[in-house]
Amino acid sequence: MIVCIYVVQNSEISELNAEQKEQEEMASPPIGFLIGKIVSFVESKVSPLEGVHDELEDLRLELLTMKAFLSDAERKGEALSEVEKTWVANVRAFCRTVCFPKNLGERHRIATKLKRIIKRIRAIPERIGRFGVDHIEGVTFTNYDPNTRVKIYGESSLFFKDDLVGIKYEKEKLVEWLLCKQPQRSVISVVGMGGSGKTTLVVNTYKSQNLKKHFDCYAWIIVSQTYISVEDLLRTMIQELFRATMQAIPLDFSSMSYVHLVKVLVDYLEPECYLIVLDDVWDINLWRQINVALPNGTLGSRVMLTTRNEGIASFSFGVGSRVHHVQPLTDDDAWDLFSMKAFSSWDDSSCPTEFKLTAEDLVGKCQGLPLGIVALGALMSTKRFVPEWTKVYNSLNWELSNNRTLEVEKSILSLSFNDLSYQLKNCFLYFCIFPEDYVVQCKRLIRLSMAEGFVEQVRGAKPEDIAESYTAEVTCRCMLQVVKREPSGRAKTFKMHDLLRELALSISETEILYNLYGARRNK
Repeated sequence: MIVCIYVVQNSEISELNAEQKEQEEMASPPIGFLIGKIVSFVESKVSPLEGVHDELEDLRLELLTMKAFLSDAERKGEALSEVEKTWVANVRAFCRTVCFPKNLGERHRIATKLKRIIKRIRAIPERIGRFGVDHIEGVTFTNYDPNTRVKIYGESSLFFKDDLVGIKYEKEKLVEWLLCKQPQRSVISVVGMGGSGKTTLVVNTYKSQNLKKHFDCYAWIIVSQTYISVEDLLRTMIQELFRATMQAIPLDFSSMSYVHLVKVLVDYLEPECYLIVLDDVWDINLWRQINVALPNGTLGSRVMLTTRNEGIASFSFGVGSRVHHVQPLTDDDAWDLFSMKAFSSWDDSSCPTEFKLTAEDLVGKCQGLPLGIVALGALMSTKRFVPEWTKVYNSLNWELSNNRTLEVEKSILSLSFNDLSYQLKNCFLYFCIFPEDYVVQCKRLIRLSMAEGFVEQVRGAKPEDIAESYTAEVTCRCMLQVVKREPSGRAKTFKMHDLLRELALSISETEILYNLYGARRNK
């Protein structure tokens, strides 16, 4: 008897409860996870089956190579060329459709079947190789690297002269913190999900005339996920500081070691009251490496950083450090911002009556997220017919995946997803099976993660604790919103931002992870 691997895998998954069944028609595990399960299954059969030992071992090695290939491709993300995307799709399709013998007692027939499976695996790179692609690593990509796109967007924000909405009081609060009489160097962290307006807020605070008069020197450093080395960041900081005060940069600057770069910065900053902004910080280890270059004197110096990670923002930076959580725009501010982008070129610069309901629904979809509001406003500014607006609303995840107008916005949202481990990606993507604005109990999400087999085994740790740590980490990265907390402070219920849910749906449908029916628009 022959059965699909997918069926073998899902037979090991516990049955979901009745309520969850009503929300989804079918949920299958991500490919990397599935391959891992298949490898474990094969490994358990290698030793006892002498007649097919070699074939099983070959299959195990091929599957491990396939899993490594998909991991490399996953790290590349949007930077894959079209040919490489086809290759990845071939590998995924193979994993979903290959059949595997259930009865392992008929050795001859099993050996023949395993050879066919191995042949199909090896045919994938051979087929793609005919078009000039040998492997993922080392290929010169024709697509624009999304990380570079996001970094350029962050740098260009320093020169934006946009009308600003809803940040007046937040800006005043940050200026007050920066100018307080605390003499020791302190760190101000601005934290929020991707696209929440962290950089816009800090840029406008940084450009405030009051600050220019207060601080002797200042520098704005884009960190992001793309910085090559700490040495490069220190060189960028030196360039910014020296350029701002019209001083000559040391001649041997480009060849300086880490120690020499730190010494240059310490010598320069120690007698000054300085302001350093570190925009888009993803790793707290960065702070540990550059902290020594930022003297902790008593002249009132300040460091500001923006991050999507609550863990980084709440790090113990020292005396007087503060954390600001960026809040979503109010309904009125969100509508004003959207109207500014969508209707500025229309008659009377206002929303026509026939568009009002759909426009309000689109703004509601953004849930106060400035990036989404600006992007959708710009997209809709060119659409003059009601059916066009309705189409965008009903196919928003398709627009995120395919509309070039939304490329930067998608890249900014996707960076958070790409930075997750595969276990956390499973947790994030699984959340999209729930309807919009659905509030999920933490305990229930933990049980479902365990039932789906997403929780890795860790010696000495309970599966419940591991599953809870996954949920906590995704929440810490501002990818799930805490709705209610226990008296102890632990999260009790969660929900997912609508735009992140659309992103999760887009990824899931592209990779054939989850097929949902009737849940997309359910409230």
